[in-house]
Amino acid sequence: MSIDIIVGIFLIIIAILMSYYLIMTKLLRGDKISNADEQYSGSAKEPEKLSEPSDDAIKELEKLIRDIS
Repeated sequence: MSIDIIVGIFLIIIAILMSYYLIMTKLLRGDKISNADEQYSGSAKEPEKLSEPSDDAIKELEKLIRDIS
């Protein structure tokens, strides 16, 4: 047996084991993931804070404006 065949067989075994692991992980965690999706509403807890810029954001904007000028 040449080294190419041995390496090929080894890589095939690794690919099969990785596929098995990913499939089993997906099957075991499927209920937990779908349950978390149902609880997520997509709305912000405090949407009014999103319209107010933070001090760090203002400083960063001033820095960018200075760099462009």
